[in-house]
Amino acid sequence: MVDIPLVVWRGIIRKAVQGFHDPVVKRIRATYDGTMSLANLITFSRGLMIAPIIVFLATGNRWAAWWLFGIACSTDLIDGIVARARNEVTKLGQVLDPIMDKSLYVSILCMLYVIGDIPALAFALFLIPQVAIGFGALILKKRKNAIQQARLPGKAASALAFVSIAFLLVGWPGGIQIFYAATAATFVAATDYAVSGIRLKRTT
Repeated sequence: MVDIPLVVWRGIIRKAVQGFHDPVVKRIRATYDGTMSLANLITFSRGLMIAPIIVFLATGNRWAAWWLFGIACSTDLIDGIVARARNEVTKLGQVLDPIMDKSLYVSILCMLYVIGDIPALAFALFLIPQVAIGFGALILKKRKNAIQQARLPGKAASALAFVSIAFLLVGWPGGIQIFYAATAATFVAATDYAVSGIRLKRTT
């Protein structure tokens, strides 16, 4: 049996590791470099705040939930500013941002329904257009590899949802009325996104 020196074994192992490691690293960099950017990390942090908000709300710490909700929503402005300032607008960010928004709003509203702050019918009516918009976006992405940009009706609906949740969290008067307005605006936004999606599908 040939006695191979240790230094030779080290060279063989090093080349074998490099042969596996280098292509993997290159592929990871090609996939994620410029994608998991600072702006996207800020967007992702919004999702990480959902659980603490729900815990605060469930345990009766409504003002703590209110403040954390405000911080979470502020990241929706910050991530866009950072992405444009650093030229980090990515497809991942365009997908991740609405997902984090919807997850935040729907999770809190679900908890508000559970503790009896909003009626079941109102919560269901809010969910219907949200689910429709989500499915529409998935279909458009899968069939045409296209992503719809945020539109004015959608931004208006989100703004109303934000205000209604802020009011409902701490029991300010008028919260449920604003929530009904947000629900109506969400139906308008869903219709607008549907029309826009059909046009985008035909042109791509």
